[in-house]
Amino acid sequence: MSELEPQPEQPFGISQEVDLLEYVNAVLSHKYRIVVIAMLGSMLVLGASFLVKNIYLASAVVAINSNEKPGGVAPKEYRSGDAIGLLEHDLVITSAPINERDRMMARMNSARFSEIFVNENNLAPYIFYKNWDAEKKAWKADFELDMREAIEAFQKEMRGVEYDEKTGLLMVHFKTRDAQFSADLANRFVKRFNEYSRMLEANELKARREYLEGRLNEVQNLELHRSIFRMMESQLAAETILYARTSYPLEEIQPAFAPLLKNSPKRLTWAALSFVGFVFLGVMSSIGSVLLKKIKSGLDLYKKPAPTDGKSSIDSNSDLQNTVNDADASEDEDFPEDGWIDK
Repeated sequence: MSELEPQPEQPFGISQEVDLLEYVNAVLSHKYRIVVIAMLGSMLVLGASFLVKNIYLASAVVAINSNEKPGGVAPKEYRSGDAIGLLEHDLVITSAPINERDRMMARMNSARFSEIFVNENNLAPYIFYKNWDAEKKAWKADFELDMREAIEAFQKEMRGVEYDEKTGLLMVHFKTRDAQFSADLANRFVKRFNEYSRMLEANELKARREYLEGRLNEVQNLELHRSIFRMMESQLAAETILYARTSYPLEEIQPAFAPLLKNSPKRLTWAALSFVGFVFLGVMSSIGSVLLKKIKSGLDLYKKPAPTDGKSSIDSNSDLQNTVNDADASEDEDFPEDGWIDK
């Protein structure tokens, strides 16, 4: 485009060139205001954080004692010393499933065991403390307890289970508003889950033993009597081992202790992040004020009517175009089409 040609007019009269110094100057001119507002905002956030109750986290470290081969298939691994037949094999030899650890974790996180633990420790009034009347020891009139909500709050807000793949250790976390209460619940949880697991296995062994005793009175064959007695002996051995092991399936490595420091809220972190956020908003508002001024001035120029006196912009452009055409004609005269003429 020739320098003599008219430059296209920017839309709304706004220059598209970005002047960074203009924005920097706007931010620097409001720097004290931005800092003061950010400090006041962070102080308000810090003060509001004291309305949030302190939460304390206590953790117990346990090891999983799972029977990889409870019985096995080799004769030396039989629970009963005598030889057994095919009828006794499935009942006497109880091999551990491949996903035994996952099954145990699922049982620990189940709603059934969570409900048992919540009811035994009376955690529903603690979870819904805002709806509990401590003086009357009863729920408020407008509240109706739903155990499904209590179990969900217990699993998501109070109790946490974390398994370390490298060490094979299991950490049981409890978060409450009291440090000692968090430690007590973590230790109770480990102990109660061992009792719950033993109870389930004991019920299964009891059902097997009762079945064998009933079959013993029904059959008259001597060999079958011997086989049933051997199976009953294996069930008795399994019950003895089950009740003799106090650390099954969880072995306590380190009990939970009352924490010295709270886990949340992180008041200083909240205040620092809010300060940074207010500073960022202040900088953005300063830059936005410059942009709004440019847009407003552009709209004013757009709404302003065209001048009626003198030459209009169209006439000026026509005069400028005629000047460009005259200049091109003069160049053609200086350089004729016949080329240079030698003197």
